Amino acid sequence: MLQQEMIERFREACHDDARIIAALMFGSFATGEGDAFSDIEFAVFIQDDSFESFEQHSCLNAVSPVAAYFPDDFGHYTALFENGIRGEFHFMRKSDIPIISTWQGYGWFPSLDAAVLLDRSGELAQYASALVGGPPKREGAPLVEVIALNLINLMLFGANLLNRGEYARAWALLSKSHENLLKLVRLHEGATDHWPTPSRALEKDLSAVAYNRYLACTASAESKALCAAYSESWKWSLELFKSIAVPLNIELPTTVIKQVQRLLNDSEVLCNNGIQRTSR
Repeated sequence: MLQQEMIERFREACHDDARIIAALMFGSFATGEGDAFSDIEFAVFIQDDSFESFEQHSCLNAVSPVAAYFPDDFGHYTALFENGIRGEFHFMRKSDIPIISTWQGYGWFPSLDAAVLLDRSGELAQYASALVGGPPKREGAPLVEVIALNLINLMLFGANLLNRGEYARAWALLSKSHENLLKLVRLHEGATDHWPTPSRALEKDLSAVAYNRYLACTASAESKALCAAYSESWKWSLELFKSIAVPLNIELPTTVIKQVQRLLNDSEVLCNNGIQRTSR
């Protein structure tokens, strides 16, 4: 696999550069899920006194010719290689190595050997060991409450946009709402392995019934279809609140929940009657 060849070349490049103290691979290749369509992802730690002068772009060119290297929308540095492979890179100072232990709950790998490319001082293994094992368990009232409240917030936001007639904006917001909805669905189905990106491998992780129901929650930005998708998403959300939040004695804001329902009812009437509002 092309990515595996690049990973090995990157390992060699790190070993050959004395300024690089440690290198950690994370993501799908570290967990054994990488395929021909996967990115490569690394955290690289440089000697503190060499960090400012370290040429990241040159380092990556040793792996494969780089077409572009830039900060993406998530604050990571992304490399687009000439061969079409994407790479995410975090270049940091050696003194930043302890930050790895704070990634617990977001990243994991089955063993240190699967992830550690270089560890000259042994310090990387000390902190990376916190990430060894399987996917973390996702449970408990505090977790569920935060997800549910974020979902209510985004659905309220989206319902207001629908009533204003900002369908394109409401459509973009729906996928953000679904991040929280899908986390509740994953909790309900006991399928939390791909928690940080809840849409990942959804076709395989969910039951056929749940996946087909999720499809009904999606739509284009066409107003009538979008209003229907919001209504289906909200209906499922209410069911999940009842089955997951209520048994944990989580009290959700009923007045806000009623407001979301009212707004969605209003938006469906508008859409079904072909009434177009604008936000001018």
